Amino acid sequence: IKLIMDTRGSMNETKIIHNGRLVDEETVRFSLNDTDLLYGYGCYEVLKVRNGLLYFPEDHVERLLSSAEILGFEHDLDRDDLITALRMLVVSLELVDANLRIVVLAHDGRPADWYILPQPALFPPKNAKTSGVDCLLYQGERHFPKAKSLSMLLSTVAFRAASKRSCYDALLVDRTGEITEGTRTNVFFVDKDAPDTVYTPPAARVLSGITRKTFLQSLDAAGRPWKEAPLRLDEVLGGRYGLLVSSTSTTLVPVARLLDQEGIGVHTLPVFDELKKLSAHYDVWLSAREAELRGTP
Repeated sequence: IKLIMDTRGSMNETKIIHNGRLVDEETVRFSLNDTDLLYGYGCYEVLKVRNGLLYFPEDHVERLLSSAEILGFEHDLDRDDLITALRMLVVSLELVDANLRIVVLAHDGRPADWYILPQPALFPPKNAKTSGVDCLLYQGERHFPKAKSLSMLLSTVAFRAASKRSCYDALLVDRTGEITEGTRTNVFFVDKDAPDTVYTPPAARVLSGITRKTFLQSLDAAGRPWKEAPLRLDEVLGGRYGLLVSSTSTTLVPVARLLDQEGIGVHTLPVFDELKKLSAHYDVWLSAREAELRGTP
């Protein structure tokens, strides 16, 4: 598995973190007879580095530890050790723009192994924040929805189906007809006739992303009301709501169209000014946080 990036974004460095140590990637090997690996027994996180700054490592590590607790496997993960290792990799590889993936591989009868590897940075498609993106509707529900598990079959199948149709992501629709989350995104929605309040599906039923968490913090800071509420697919298709999707790499973008899983229908959604303002609001809030972390005015 070779997913290594150098300091300027080319794939030629060979250093990763293995259980807290900086090692050559070539020294790490996995057996195809490893049932734990083949069954996705473990959890992971993806963080972003932009202009050399590592974003929200404490939040990501907190969620990683929560995922491990939910899945119930043996480990000796330590919050401070993980954060130190993340920062060590950024400094050692002099990363500028990149993503960092923490992978925790659990085992039966012994503590989990953990790895951190750099990957290419992801950015939103051109004009996505103003024109919106297409998403595929996909029937399915994640197991252990509050854990970021390595068991990614549903998300992989749904995302690849979306990619084949040039969609930004696939939005999962549960058996009750509610949109819960994307395979790589969280969902927010705004009533076009009453746009003051921002809604998002309940955290108890989704994997609450770090961008979801920090976007809600930004709304609190601005005194903007928000609520958790179910998102009915039929109400979305009826044109009542505008949608935003969020992710670590690409922040918030509006959804312009929803494509049916069967490939029959395309549903145009309203991309009204309030959605664009919310996306811009979060970017401004994030820039202020970045300046604060860098110690600049």
